[in-house]
Parts: sequence; C-alpha cells; structure tokens
Amino acid sequence: MARRIVTANNAEGRSYFVSDEEVDDPYLWESSAADPMGADPGGAPVHFLPTTAPAIDPPAGGTKCVRFAMEPWKVLQHNNYLGLAADGFHRTASIDYITILSGEVDLLLDEGRTTVRAGDLVIQRNTNHAWHNMTDQPTEFWGVLVSVPVE
Repeated sequence: MARRIVTANNAEGRSYFVSDEEVDDPYLWESSAADPMGADPGGAPVHFLPTTAPAIDPPAGGTKCVRFAMEPWKVLQHNNYLGLAADGFHRTASIDYITILSGEVDLLLDEGRTTVRAGDLVIQRNTNHAWHNMTDQPTEFWGVLVSVPVE
C-alpha cells in the first residue's frame, strides 16, 4: 500500500486535491501522449495553465530529476528562492512525481492543505502549490518533473 495524493486545477484555475488515498497497485500512476497528465481519478477534465516558475520547469519535451532537503519554514520564509512568491507558491508546466524520503512537509494548494510524510507520493499536475516544512528538522524528498505542453 502507498499513499497517493493527486492534484489538479479546477475550471476557475484554482488548484485542489483530486484524491488522497491508499493504493494497492504496483502501477501508481500512468499517463500517455494523448493524456499527458493522466486520467483524472474523479473523471473531471484536466485544465492546463501556464508556468509561474520557468526556472524550475524541465526543458520542453524533457524531464528533470531533483533531490532536495527543505529546511524548516521558519528559516525559509524570509528568503526568495527561484523567483517563487513570498509564501512559496508556484506552478510548473509539468507533471511531477514527488516522494518524501524523510521527515514531513505540508503541501499547500489554492484550495486545501495536507501533510505529506516519508513514503507518500504526490502526483503534482501543473498546479499552483507551495511546500512548508513546519517541523524543526529538514525534510528530504526527490521528484521527477516531466514537461507537458500547456494549452
């Protein structure tokens, strides 16, 4: 079993949690050329939006693999990283597969917030989001960002 958290944009362009569930399948997510973000678990149409953080985006048609240690939010909140908004919100033109390796971090969307812990998987689909580590220890995670053409 794995906890899988899936995000999306609603018709108004606001990010929200589509699903947050335990899945018992070795194939945790699938996409295709015809459906690059993967089928919405709730059946809703997928809304693509332009990036707000081009420095983070993978190259067009490519991927980017990152491993990152995030300091506690009380340290980061006073810095501006990669042109992110003051509260850390940003959106990439990609589908991102993110796994927490150690610690925990809060994932904030326009409509909601959840705590993501070691072993959890986030399927971040072109949504406005921020990461806040509200603990006193760094949180380590890795992710793969896959370029998706934005309409």
